[in-house]
Parts: sequence; C-alpha cells; structure tokens
Amino acid sequence: MKTKYNLKRAFKIGQILLLCFGLLLSLLRWINAFNDSIVVITPEITYHITNFSISLMAYLVIGSWWQTSGVKFRYIAALGAFLIAANFICETLLGFINTVDIVDAIYGTVGVLISFTYFCFAQKYGLTEIKAENQ
Repeated sequence: MKTKYNLKRAFKIGQILLLCFGLLLSLLRWINAFNDSIVVITPEITYHITNFSISLMAYLVIGSWWQTSGVKFRYIAALGAFLIAANFICETLLGFINTVDIVDAIYGTVGVLISFTYFCFAQKYGLTEIKAENQ
C-alpha cells in the first residue's frame, strides 16, 4: 500500500496562491482579447501569458495530486520534462494545429519550472505522512 501525504499549511497556501496567480493571468489575457487596453506588464508578455499559466496550473494540479498520493518524485519530474517537451513540440512542429511560436514554448517552460521548484520544496519540507487507522 502506498504511503499518502498531506501538505503542510504553508505549502497548501503557496499552492493556492500559485493557482490563483495562474488563473488571474489567464483571466487578464482573455479580457485582453476583448479590450486591448488591458495588458499584463507589456503587450509582449500579455500575448504569451496563456501558455505560461496553463503549463503552471496543469503541472501544479497533476503534480500535487501525484505528490500527495505517494507517487515517486522522479515521475513528477518526468511529467514536468514531458510538459516541457510537449510545449516545444506543439509550438514548433505542429504548425497545422497551432501558430509556430518558440516564445510561447519558453513561457510554458518557465511555468513548468516554477511549479517544479514548488514541488522540490514541498517534497523536502512540506509533506506529512498520513497515518493509517488500521496500523
């Protein structure tokens, strides 16, 4: 039976803040689609921020679920590497489904790296084992 974990309060708060940050950036980008005067720092950042926020939030949600479920950290790291590779493949080789844009892939990579940094700290300092009642 796999060991399950809870996140310490500070890490739960950090995770919620990161998710809210990603949601806020996505919301600002979608609002910008209807009103060009709303930008995130600069128009260049606003244009690419969706890939950043989707990558950040997707990795954060799936990785946190795996981390608290007791999945080995190397698999969580492999998921991050997969997401980075998928970003570059989608943004460079799949021009028939997406506009080719390497900067989008870089923004997605940064989102994954921020989540990965969170997972490293959570793995080392933020997990508490859930004791089974049957033991």
